[in-house]
Amino acid sequence: MGELLDAAMDPTISYDDLAIIRDLWPGKIVVKGVQNVEDSQRLIDAGVDGIILSNHGGRQLDRAPIPFRLLPEVVREVGKDATVMIDTGIMNGADIVASIALGAKFTLIGRAYLYGLMAGGRQGVDRTIAILRSEIERTMKLLGVSTLAELEPRHVTQLTRLMPLAGAPAEAVGGGAPRVRVASGTTARAPKASASASKGTGSRAKN
Repeated sequence: MGELLDAAMDPTISYDDLAIIRDLWPGKIVVKGVQNVEDSQRLIDAGVDGIILSNHGGRQLDRAPIPFRLLPEVVREVGKDATVMIDTGIMNGADIVASIALGAKFTLIGRAYLYGLMAGGRQGVDRTIAILRSEIERTMKLLGVSTLAELEPRHVTQLTRLMPLAGAPAEAVGGGAPRVRVASGTTARAPKASASASKGTGSRAKN
């Protein structure tokens, strides 16, 4: 297995190789696996059209940077110059809504479609997509928005364990699975995520 991983991940690949690809390929280039702001900026400077923030599900290093927490700063730095997308930790529709609210233009759903595929083949994948769509619509209704364009960072509070990140309101203190605060003051808890996925999200949407 180690030899297979070594063959799949060539450590000699560099920005020089990216420059060659950019010269040879006139179309769009998207780089997946970005894990910090500095690399995001450098990739855009190198002519990349889009980046996907991802730690590949934490399969290799389960303490790798959490893409969701990187998202706001990366969007501030390069969001006007490139398409910023996110992968890792997307376990339900509320996670997709939160990612869009923080500036992502697109989200990948990681392993979710594979669960549907294993359970029911093509119909299982279709069912997975239908579930995510219904969760997205329900979350947006609870937030009082009718289009993705209406979603803003104010709809999301990021949490670090039981304490909010710097700058977040004190009322946001909480823990466990991501929560969705609705206008009536009640709180709806999303299904509990797996250990690796909960590290990848750490968010709560609110109105």
